[in-house]
Amino acid sequence: MSDYWALGGLLLGLCAVAMGQSERNSRIDFEQENHGWFVLPGADGKVERTTNPHDVKSGKYALVYTYTVAQGKFNAIVRLEPESWAQGFRFWVKTDHPTMLVFVVSEEGGERWQVPFWCGHNEWQQITLTLSDFMPTDDSQPQNGKLDMERAEGIGFLDAGALLVAAAPETGLLFGDKRGTRMLWLDDFEFLSKAPPRKASSPDILDDFQRDYLMWFATQGVRIQPEAGAMRVEYKQEFPWLLAVARPLPKGALTDAKGLQITLQVKNVTTLAVVLEEEDGERWMASRPVGGEDRPETLRFEWKEFTPTDDTKGKGDGKLLPAKVKLLSLVDMGVLTGEAQPANRWLVRMVKQER
Repeated sequence: MSDYWALGGLLLGLCAVAMGQSERNSRIDFEQENHGWFVLPGADGKVERTTNPHDVKSGKYALVYTYTVAQGKFNAIVRLEPESWAQGFRFWVKTDHPTMLVFVVSEEGGERWQVPFWCGHNEWQQITLTLSDFMPTDDSQPQNGKLDMERAEGIGFLDAGALLVAAAPETGLLFGDKRGTRMLWLDDFEFLSKAPPRKASSPDILDDFQRDYLMWFATQGVRIQPEAGAMRVEYKQEFPWLLAVARPLPKGALTDAKGLQITLQVKNVTTLAVVLEEEDGERWMASRPVGGEDRPETLRFEWKEFTPTDDTKGKGDGKLLPAKVKLLSLVDMGVLTGEAQPANRWLVRMVKQER
């Protein structure tokens, strides 16, 4: 993936500085043909405007990106000349399948910054981003530790969920078979001159769900969405399955932590497992009985409670290294063990590290 973005970085030009205003705003509503978005050279698919009223959020037109998910194919659309004064972005987006999308800003010199977010099935959702939401991509080495729009060369979207399934088809068993022709729609894209407000929170908080998007992804059959300062997780299956949600963590996010604290409310009694995956692929798990509560409950996990999962024993060094954890997952283990029915509803309110 990094090679494609490196290619894209070579193609992205610097934008001209817009004329000064006290509050500037640039909106791309796709009512005109010169919207500036195109398929990244080397990627698959085509970009065009649509007038289908079911696929337009406002006005007469929206952008639609049609691409093929298959092994060896890459998907990405980009736009040159982002506004150098922008302090945030706001847009409406939907896909024809549940997936994790990634919005990327490329700076001169090869730096790339990203925000992953979940997109539900065929549902328009508005995403609002501020520059502080962005994390450097794994292959980037930021010079000043932050996204600098004055050095930005371009912006783009890619379907990370589709890329995962295309590269490793066996993951389709977990996330659904995304192969074939797929579509992404985009409307009312805005560059914001003022940073969107963010509620001040403790640096120990990994997620308090105050944004209008989720940085989590879900396994097949699990529906997730933001809900009033929480993440709603719902599933109703006819047979036992791996029902889970997961969140990528910034590099070194748990370096100084002594454990985790999770506040959630679960409708039906089950066993919840917290799974941590390290950079070398080794996974560690701890679990708790949950559910049946009419109010949120807070679960605390110390590192000493985590044991290696059976499928990754011997894969790493046999020692949990919090600084190396790259992925945090919540799994309904009660369903897998047969002690609970594969139908439940959670409200996850906070995930926090303990020091």
